[in-house]
Amino acid sequence: MKQTIKSITNEVTEVLEKVDNDELELLARQIAQSRRVFIAGNGRSGLAGKMFAMRLMHIGYTVYVVGETITPSIKEDDLLIVISGSGGTQTLVYYVNKAKEAHSSVGSITTNMDSPIGQSCDFVVKVPAVTKKTKGHRNTIQPLGSQFDQSVHVLLDGIVVFLIEHYAQSAGDIFNKKHANLE
Repeated sequence: MKQTIKSITNEVTEVLEKVDNDELELLARQIAQSRRVFIAGNGRSGLAGKMFAMRLMHIGYTVYVVGETITPSIKEDDLLIVISGSGGTQTLVYYVNKAKEAHSSVGSITTNMDSPIGQSCDFVVKVPAVTKKTKGHRNTIQPLGSQFDQSVHVLLDGIVVFLIEHYAQSAGDIFNKKHANLE
């Protein structure tokens, strides 16, 4: 079991070492400069997005998850971040197009820069991991798109730490005020 876990963590480390630092810093800057941040993703990518949204809220950002009942209309000066391994999920393509119509900034985290989502976004963070559609092209011991989802989760936690270090005024105070107290 420990060897399997070590193999998985090694895979994620290898993927994250290949992510372009400039793309990551651009994503962080876009988040810091936006009035509100909207996160969209389906399945496990959507779950990683929800965790990221919660962490952004904890450090003081106004953030919404697309599809939740309390999510308002996206507008100019807002940012949509789409998480999609394939970059071709039709509902997410639709969200990108709607956000562009609203004159919002749109960024993507994907494995496929040449996908419909990758081509439509203002900026893209490429995560060179295996998805359920690329398994035959890259090696992994993990099923389906687990390597992508795990890599994205760690990458987004890194973005939160970067935002705290470079943009947050007093993250500790904000976190204490924003963390759930009905638990």
